Amino acid sequence: MIIGQRIRELRKRRNMTLRDLATELDIAFTTLGNYERGDRQPDLDLLISIADFFGVTMDYLTRGDKFTNLDELNSIEYTKDLDKLLSLVRPEIRGQYLKIYEELFSIIIENAVNNRDSKELILLEQILNFIYRMKFSFKEDEIEKYSVSTKYEVTKVYLKEKRELDKLIDELFEIYLERN
Repeated sequence: MIIGQRIRELRKRRNMTLRDLATELDIAFTTLGNYERGDRQPDLDLLISIADFFGVTMDYLTRGDKFTNLDELNSIEYTKDLDKLLSLVRPEIRGQYLKIYEELFSIIIENAVNNRDSKELILLEQILNFIYRMKFSFKEDEIEKYSVSTKYEVTKVYLKEKRELDKLIDELFEIYLERN
């Protein structure tokens, strides 16, 4: 019975008649009515078509899961994973991690909500990639083992990247300056 209830619920959310949805799914509207009442069950191929049409998971249609789509489910799982990771962070610095995360998240969400062009996000991503590369390219305990010439080469690469980083930050500043 869950399947029929879900189909009816999704159809009504879209303000569709039985005929409208039946036409979209290429089935008879009487057959669709039978599915909604629970008199018959759709086959697997039709269930997949219905799930795709409404953008929901098969679990939502067949098992009554509360998550309507994969994005919503992934978001919940991501939050749980983040909570687990944060529980491993030393309590005295957990606040700093949360502040950085919240600030980055608010910039990204504000950009998405206001439908700004993606230039800002591209610049932010490139800046964060620079920080990531810098952190994981140079391990503190390994730098001491580098020869003088290797340290020189590493410094050259860093300075070149730093110039690129400065350009990215300048571009980002110009975007923010134009908005205000």
